[in-house]
Amino acid sequence: MKKAARTAMVSFAFALVLSVASIQAGTKNVVKPIHISASIAGGAQAGCPIIVTDGPVAVAPNQPAVEFQSTVGIINALCDVTLDFVGCGFTPSKVTLGCDTNGDGVSDISIPLTNIKEINGVLFQATIPALATTPGTAFPLVCCGGVTTITLSRTVSAGDDNVFGPFTQTIVCSIDLGIRAPVVISATPAEGDCVLGVNQLIPGACFLLADGKKNVTSVFAVELGNPNNIIQAENFVILTPNLIDAFFRPGPAQAGKTFLLFVKGPNGTSRNLTSLPPLAPAGCPLGNEQGVKVTFRCKGTGVPGSGDAASIAVLSGCRVDRDDDGLFTLSIFGNGIRDGATVTVAGVTPKKVKLRDPDASGNVFSRITVRKKFCESLPGAIVITNPDGTSSAPVFCPERCMNQ
Repeated sequence: MKKAARTAMVSFAFALVLSVASIQAGTKNVVKPIHISASIAGGAQAGCPIIVTDGPVAVAPNQPAVEFQSTVGIINALCDVTLDFVGCGFTPSKVTLGCDTNGDGVSDISIPLTNIKEINGVLFQATIPALATTPGTAFPLVCCGGVTTITLSRTVSAGDDNVFGPFTQTIVCSIDLGIRAPVVISATPAEGDCVLGVNQLIPGACFLLADGKKNVTSVFAVELGNPNNIIQAENFVILTPNLIDAFFRPGPAQAGKTFLLFVKGPNGTSRNLTSLPPLAPAGCPLGNEQGVKVTFRCKGTGVPGSGDAASIAVLSGCRVDRDDDGLFTLSIFGNGIRDGATVTVAGVTPKKVKLRDPDASGNVFSRITVRKKFCESLPGAIVITNPDGTSSAPVFCPERCMNQ
């Protein structure tokens, strides 16, 4: 089926190219260097190739499937995404994909594609690569999808076979990524009271879309290893596009059980994989887009609210500041941060870490400041590990170092 579809597209594009070539052959006008900027439209665009995925694309369970011979839905794709470009007229040396993160109609993120490869005269491929900080997806978490632009370009240098001198060909086309399902990064606290209930702070992305529409309609937990045991949050509040506060009261029957946390909305359910779905690329991580399984544990009966749980740091937020000298500082807020704690940002250990705002004992802190070797890891998940080896639940920090 895939081969037949590709053959049909190539045949159509090839016929189109021949028609254009025959028209140009009958004119005396000299073909000038090309620069095309196609407006975003629902139908075909002059000068733009047909853009489709290179075969079926895997998404997480309960997320919309990628439409056939389309790009709609690739925002939820697992890991790398390879695209076919049919009928471009030239093979570009550079392909970049934009994303509008604030709903103003202008792309403010640029994603470079890799592995640009010519298949034949009217077909080439390029890959949207999975990101180092979020290896389960090719799209930054601040990108919630929608219609955006993709830019194809090549620079032709001067030479004996080029009487026009150096020039650049550029085509700007529209591409529909689909709308992203909500993304869950972590859940805090890592352990909750079964009977009294617990408020879970859930950082993530795309809880609210750029146009202000809610992308979350329910929050629920599924027992690890028992998909039939589902606990719905009694209520929840979307605090920001990146943070939800949900209240769970599992009940005494759930004592000692561990649950996977999910957020659901009109565009699908958040990713929290325990196994890879069919068609998933080999080596794609389990868990969420960062490769982390988001869980919380219901306290067992008779387990006091101390011991190991009391030694775990709980994170509540982050902030990036820039001083007069242009240096950036990352502040991490929380409680239970103990003297000698270490920090990682998206798995990377920053160069300079200081513990601040100690309690009366002087051994427990509520703030950490980080300098150097962290900007390239943001946005990313922050984890604090206390000296006894206990680690906080990963908390997603959406901050950026602007004008690095």
